[in-house]
Amino acid sequence: MAELVGLVLIIVSSAITIVALLVLLPFLIPRRVERTRQIIQAMPGRAFIIGLANALFFLVIAAIFAQGGEGGGLLALLILLALLALAAVGLSGLVLLLRERIYPETETSVTGLKGMVKTAVLLLLAALLPFVGWFVLAPILLLISLGAAITALVRRKMPVSGNP
Repeated sequence: MAELVGLVLIIVSSAITIVALLVLLPFLIPRRVERTRQIIQAMPGRAFIIGLANALFFLVIAAIFAQGGEGGGLLALLILLALLALAAVGLSGLVLLLRERIYPETETSVTGLKGMVKTAVLLLLAALLPFVGWFVLAPILLLISLGAAITALVRRKMPVSGNP
């Protein structure tokens, strides 16, 4: 019973901190997050492919490093943390995009920080849905977010016409 209570506390505290991170990043690095939002809106399929290719490449590299003892394990951990940091920036862009779609600016009841928190909570709850959220929605969103963040990091400016 104590293990179940501990697991529930870990999940709840992790969810709260993830929501806080997704809401805070657009205020900390607004230009990067806005560029990821534009990329997700303009070309989500391309962002998914870029995220998938980079995730596979860097996860294989991390797995190879993890076999190399303590130093290799540390390098593997750093690679995974860098991927998760990029995915968090992309997820913040996704939260901005979803907030615009769920709570349009014409609706004055939910705007600003309150709307971002509600949107981040909705996104997190959808990803926590057993099986569909865990194995379909969450990986797809993470790969799109990772691809958008990598594209925003590499590309200097977005094309005007929407074509790369």
